Order: sequence, then C-alpha cells, then structure tokens
Amino acid sequence: MEVDVPNQFAEHVKEVREQKNKPKIDFNSEDFKRDPASFMTSGSSGVSMAFVQLDVKWAMEHGKHDTTSLARSWTSLLESGGVTAQIYDTDPGSILIVNKIPAQNIKIKEFVLSQPNVDYYELNQKRFFPSGRTAPLVTDEERKERLATLPGRLGAPKPKPTYKPAEEVKTGKGKKL
Repeated sequence: MEVDVPNQFAEHVKEVREQKNKPKIDFNSEDFKRDPASFMTSGSSGVSMAFVQLDVKWAMEHGKHDTTSLARSWTSLLESGGVTAQIYDTDPGSILIVNKIPAQNIKIKEFVLSQPNVDYYELNQKRFFPSGRTAPLVTDEERKERLATLPGRLGAPKPKPTYKPAEEVKTGKGKKL
C-alpha cells in the first residue's frame, strides 16, 4: 500500500507510528522520583549512551576478548529481564550501552552496578559506583596509562608483523617448490 502514496506521506505515517509507540514517561513513578536524570537522553533522537569501566586489574588480565564476551552476556541477561539495549565493547575493560528507551536506564544502571569487576557506570556525564563506593578505583590518568599497553585498544598502533623468508619445500620427487 505504501508504494501507492507519495514519499512525504509515507514518512509522515512512519513518524506518527513511532510517536504513538514511543513509551511515555510516568513522572509520578518511583523510578523517576528516585533518579530523574536517568530519564534524560542525549539529544532529540531519544537515544541514551552509557559507558561502563571495568576494574583495571580485570581488564589487564582478561583483555579485549573477554570484554567482548562480557558485553554479549550482558545483552542476553538484560534481554531476559525485558530490557532491550545494544551493548558494545569499545576497549579492553570498556563497554558502551546504547538504549532507545530512557525509562530503562535505571534498570540498566542497577544491573551493571550489581555485576562483579565494575569500576563505574557513566550516564549523562555523571558517574555511578557500586554499593559502598563513591569514587573510581583508579584515577582516569592512571587507567589510561595502565591500559595503554594492552592490545585491542581503539587507536592503538598495530604491532608490526615479523616476516621470515619463505623456506624451500621439497616435494617427494626431489623437486623444490
């Protein structure tokens, strides 16, 4: 049916559907009263981005591969709890969480802060720490310095490959390849 209508009308219908399906914020809810900043988004798109920094010791021991595995498992765990978000590993020990539903930010924050090896969760440039802490485990400068040597970091120089000259391979008939 959309093939038979002008492009502008099809776009208008799409926008109306998105607005209709967009969840409404209940300003009287307990979650909103407890943490109204979590309902804010980054710009007009309604998308919020949160950053998670894991413990530096964990990041140095486990590296990029395990950070990737952790991001995947968090995606599954959140989905099984009814929260839809995209979770990406950005660096060893660093995770980005993209969420299109601001009302879910509180659930995401509570989930992340309940996980082991989390240093802090950052949303809208405000840091949140696991229970019992009010500051990061290490300073930002120390974190940067310690993680600078880890492979898999964004912007890190790639190691130069070392090439060995090709060896001659003998075939069974006395000929060399």
